[in-house]
Amino acid sequence: MKCCGHDLPDGAKYCPYCGRKAVRERGKKKRGNGTGSVYQLPSGKWRGAVAIGKYADADGKLHRKVNSRNFDSKKDAVAWVATPEARQERKKGLTLKELYDLWSDSYNKGGKSAVDAYKAAFNKYKVLWPLRLDQLTIDDLQECIDVCQRGRQTKDNMKTVLNQMYCYGIPRHLVPENLNLAQFLRPSGAKTEWKEGVPLEYLDKMWDFVGTVPFIEYVICQCYLGFRPGELLALDALNYNRKERALTGGFKTEAGRNRTVTISPKIQPFIDQLTLGKLAGPIFCDKSGKPLSVTRYTAIFEESIAAVGLDNPELEQNGKKYKKYTPHSCRHTFATLMKRVDAAKGNKLALIGHTTEQMLRHYEDVHFSDLREITDAI
Repeated sequence: MKCCGHDLPDGAKYCPYCGRKAVRERGKKKRGNGTGSVYQLPSGKWRGAVAIGKYADADGKLHRKVNSRNFDSKKDAVAWVATPEARQERKKGLTLKELYDLWSDSYNKGGKSAVDAYKAAFNKYKVLWPLRLDQLTIDDLQECIDVCQRGRQTKDNMKTVLNQMYCYGIPRHLVPENLNLAQFLRPSGAKTEWKEGVPLEYLDKMWDFVGTVPFIEYVICQCYLGFRPGELLALDALNYNRKERALTGGFKTEAGRNRTVTISPKIQPFIDQLTLGKLAGPIFCDKSGKPLSVTRYTAIFEESIAAVGLDNPELEQNGKKYKKYTPHSCRHTFATLMKRVDAAKGNKLALIGHTTEQMLRHYEDVHFSDLREITDAI
């Protein structure tokens, strides 16, 4: 450093000749303001980062919002920070309805009749609207098509509107894993031979592996609760009625009500342990208390059925390959268990939340005692 024509001693805070405060010379900026930054990580990868705005925390303090991505080379990182994608705020946890709203705002093909047809087709998925895209499964979507009482054209539109939504969302990084589930849907409604529940004899075997196979009790609980995979993972301790030993959850039906499921005595110890000291937060979570993704839960399911020796072959139909048993199979197991119980049809429908009988569920009064007669017996 220099001051008044003299070299300053190392570490000097003031000039010994004129008394001015020493000002360290700054290196030349390699990137201009607002163009992002690129730096190397300890792992050897390069990170590109771009500030996209600010947000206020609970105390009102402002913080920067930053988009960042890691790359194998500096060249790729530098190229990325200059793209529009780097400056676009990413939407995380997008729901199916939110993706539809974004897509429909940009959709400009066809006339009013086409727009109305796609809107009517998307309404058939209303039971899934609140579901986040990372929780959505092919079984959830296919079930909506299977129970739709309209003709083939409506079912074709149901697949088409989803396909266009995914084609809109994937290049904009709005869809997790960039997977287009619409391509696997079968509008024909042809019978799916592998859509079966976990056989009851294998469900019985799972109890022997509790404490040995991680999270196998989650699969057992799903078989006795009947929730869809995404619904199970969204269950919150806040909605657990400890007095009545019942859970309220599931995605809202057209009647606008979440369903209540009383807990079978067989799995009550699991629920007690999972909710011990927990007033809010996901019940079926990882060891740290964080929510599980459907992908992670699918791996848990596959490990569980493999542990008890249940073969899970890969089958094919219309050129698409599927596993015979998926986490959705637990929902079918629940229905099988209920078949063995003599109880009112309306109460069974209330427990499983099936979309084909929504009006029946909406108008019938259901009481905890009625529901418990079923879950106590399964």
